[in-house]
Amino acid sequence: MIASAIRRWIGDERTSVTEGQDTDSPVQENFQENSAREVGGQRAAADGPPRSYEPLEQELDEERELRLAIARTTIGVTMRAEGTCKVEESVYGAAIVMPQLARTAGWDKTMTIFAIQSWTFLLLNVLLQAYLLRMLAKEEDVMDAFGGQMYLCDFGAHAEACPGPGCRGPGGTDITGPRLYRWDAIVNRMFVKDSLKALLPDRIAEINELVDVGEYGIESYWCRCACCFIFMVSCQDEFAIIFKMLQLLWKIPNVAEPWIQAKPRTDERLVGLIDEVRVVIAGMPIFWKVFNLFIVVVPKFMLWKLTAETGVTILMETAGIDDIITNSVGLTFILGLDELIGSALMQEETLNFVAACEEFDLYEDTTSCVGDMTVMSDNELLEKYTEVQRGGPRSWNIWDLLTLAPTKLIISLAGTGFFVMEYYARSCVQNKDDANRWVSRSMYLPSSLTFGWGNAFLPDFFPIEREGSPYWKMPETGQSLWR
Repeated sequence: MIASAIRRWIGDERTSVTEGQDTDSPVQENFQENSAREVGGQRAAADGPPRSYEPLEQELDEERELRLAIARTTIGVTMRAEGTCKVEESVYGAAIVMPQLARTAGWDKTMTIFAIQSWTFLLLNVLLQAYLLRMLAKEEDVMDAFGGQMYLCDFGAHAEACPGPGCRGPGGTDITGPRLYRWDAIVNRMFVKDSLKALLPDRIAEINELVDVGEYGIESYWCRCACCFIFMVSCQDEFAIIFKMLQLLWKIPNVAEPWIQAKPRTDERLVGLIDEVRVVIAGMPIFWKVFNLFIVVVPKFMLWKLTAETGVTILMETAGIDDIITNSVGLTFILGLDELIGSALMQEETLNFVAACEEFDLYEDTTSCVGDMTVMSDNELLEKYTEVQRGGPRSWNIWDLLTLAPTKLIISLAGTGFFVMEYYARSCVQNKDDANRWVSRSMYLPSSLTFGWGNAFLPDFFPIEREGSPYWKMPETGQSLWR
């Protein structure tokens, strides 16, 4: 009995263990889940973190926006090639702005006074500039002639290579370093020599042999050329202003539009300050365009031409290095006289109105290298930009090659060459007996000290009356004038 009871107990235990190993039990399910998690974690660790495409898409978007920004910037540069026009803060700018403000205001008393004053200062500036230029021209054409001076031309231009061909000076002898003087020194040395001859008439031959007057010539040819170019750089800026004035008169509408516009109202109390309105460049009737053309632009251009012409002549006639450099800077004072009169003499409110006048765009949205980019999608803009700007050698045309040279630099060089060659054509001739060196024309004394406006501004139509026989002409080979 005991044995049978033991066998039954062992069988029951086995049955309970088998039942405890059922796959549907909660313990077994937890075990399987934990095992699956461990296996999944191991696989995840082996494969790396979960993949996400959001950072990559964000990076591509940022790169695209950068490309679009660069494309718009580059295309915008080509669109704004003609630039903007800002009325210059001088008597010329006031003469354009103030009458239009008076017209906009219905010619009220205050604005009419400002307009009339602007014309008054414009007339004063034109007269003063023209008078100073006339006096400079008189000094070169009349007073220097009475002083016995000839044109400098290329006397002593290459003194480093002298003596040799092309080295003869106005006195007929070869120019060398120890014998090279400025004209005032030549005059003093001639005076001393003539005085000795007058005091010692019996020793004239000995004085001619021992007292050397020297020769007149330029100390540095290339310094003179450089200073002429520097002077023309300052003149080029004024020429650009004149050109933009012409563009402005051409491009603004031919209708009477207000040049004063109201700004949006704010809660602040308005007290009539200029900042409370917009002063803009707007339409102008044909009458005012023609009026400004002949009253403002044409006189400004004529004064500019006479300033450039007279300035280059003075520099070409200056022999000393220090004098050439000083004159190249000092002559720019005449160009700035309009700004000086404006800032010193015009009323403060007039200057404020001119300064407040907004810029006028001389360009249009359709003038870029790809046309009107405001109507293009981003993809079209990038495609056009790549084709026109990054298309390799095939995208370059003749105009692109021409723009490699800076426009203003070319204008300055061309202006220098033009006025220098005009000086040579008017004052010098080539000496065939001395290596074709440019020497002074034969000099004739003026008949009087009279030098009118026509002589200064239109010398070809109103030439100076001169004596019939020359007081100086280039000596023949072997001839000496001052010995």
